[in-house]
Amino acid sequence: MCIKFEGKLFKEGKYWPVCVPTLDVYTQGKSKKDALAMMKEAIELLVDRKGFSVLVNLLPGNTFILRTKQPDDDRYLIALMLKNQRAKYGLSLQKVADRLGVSKHAYAQYEQARAIPSITKVEEFIHAMSHHVHVVLDLVDEAVA
Repeated sequence: MCIKFEGKLFKEGKYWPVCVPTLDVYTQGKSKKDALAMMKEAIELLVDRKGFSVLVNLLPGNTFILRTKQPDDDRYLIALMLKNQRAKYGLSLQKVADRLGVSKHAYAQYEQARAIPSITKVEEFIHAMSHHVHVVLDLVDEAVA
């Protein structure tokens, strides 16, 4: 698997705010390069796993793609996404598990990166957190730069 998350850069005064909405991570820098480096560092610190690293590829239109260096590490980005989205909606592990009809332990395995959900499962998880959010698959041509 190779999961990629889209991010956005903005110019506000002398700073460049940067975000990856799906991961619910926001930061800023004094330049585009600095902002992207800050995002990379923020994600790596949030995952807090020895050897974990992400790559950030700038695309046209102040967008970028964030992905893990090692495809086997996708589980950590998925876990971060699930934890942050659950927190964003103020839900407990038990509440999400109840909405999914699974045990708290079973759902926690995904947030702890001990299990990797399918795209269908990710969609079920996100829908259990908010009925207004949906998973969208998109094709991105990173060679266009």
